[in-house]
Amino acid sequence: MKSAPAYSTAETIAKNTVFLTIGELGTRVLSFLLVIAIARYLADAGLGAFAFAFAFTDILLNFIDLGVPMYIAREMAKNKASSGMYVSNALGLRLLMVPAIPLIAIAMWLVAAFVIHATTPQTMLITALALVGMIFNFLNDPFRMVFMAHERDEYYSGLIILERLMFTVAGFALLVNGFGLVAILAAFAGAQFISLLTTAYFVRKKFTNFTIGLDRKIITSIVKNSAWFGAANFLRMAAQRIDIVLLSVMQGFAVTGWYAAASRITESLRFIPLVIVPAIFPALSRLNAQSKESAKLLFEKTFYYMLTAAIPIAVGVTLTADRIIPFLYRQPEFYHSVLALKL
Repeated sequence: MKSAPAYSTAETIAKNTVFLTIGELGTRVLSFLLVIAIARYLADAGLGAFAFAFAFTDILLNFIDLGVPMYIAREMAKNKASSGMYVSNALGLRLLMVPAIPLIAIAMWLVAAFVIHATTPQTMLITALALVGMIFNFLNDPFRMVFMAHERDEYYSGLIILERLMFTVAGFALLVNGFGLVAILAAFAGAQFISLLTTAYFVRKKFTNFTIGLDRKIITSIVKNSAWFGAANFLRMAAQRIDIVLLSVMQGFAVTGWYAAASRITESLRFIPLVIVPAIFPALSRLNAQSKESAKLLFEKTFYYMLTAAIPIAVGVTLTADRIIPFLYRQPEFYHSVLALKL
């Protein structure tokens, strides 16, 4: 196993912030370009169906996530020698949970079909393909946490950009050649599978060995101690995604597409906290064990800088929404998205 070079806390945070910025910007730009292409080729209903598939699977997977990735990242950051143990048992736990995912999905579909009357065969197929891809991502999360815990986010950023680049290029090619959402979601599942294999390879090659761990004591400890992370993560994801699901079942995919066109813009702008928080999380974990006053100071400064960035972004987007939407989406039906973006 190769050890990471020594950096001071400030240098490490700065280095990881740069790499995570590159990773988040790269993936969000690629994702947003694909969203624009879907909107232009498949119109509002196509974009709405695409948004629904991912909102549905995001809520489902975060329901059973249990907060394991963030918990093991914290523990591995405190003691890097424990990385193999935590990754192995987190992987074993997730493999045990995979069979439950389709059962929960079927239950959710039954509710949608018989209570809300909102399912079609194509919707079920594209959501199933999105779910397959998200299961691969679900298994990949413990491996990605190794990069975060070891404060080597160049691996995290590089591999996630590679995965998103594969999906975006494949999606563009399929759209140009007349294919629809089924083919695009199949490409997503394929890109996630390749990403899982590639990430696991680099973890084993550069950081730590791992197996499929099933140590009952360790798994019990992980589940018990990650519960608060899991609850917070699920509530956050539900708050971000339930709007798409509810709008889809109440108003249909065309209206959802108008809303998704706006919400994708604001999601793309959330790269700032998504860069800063993972960059400071390992350092915050170490400092909290060493000096709570230093951890408090780091937290307060981080919050101040994020707030300083957020306010002008919010004001600027609100004032220019009526120019942003027509420029990006071109289709006249997306003029309905202007008000949604302002709100």
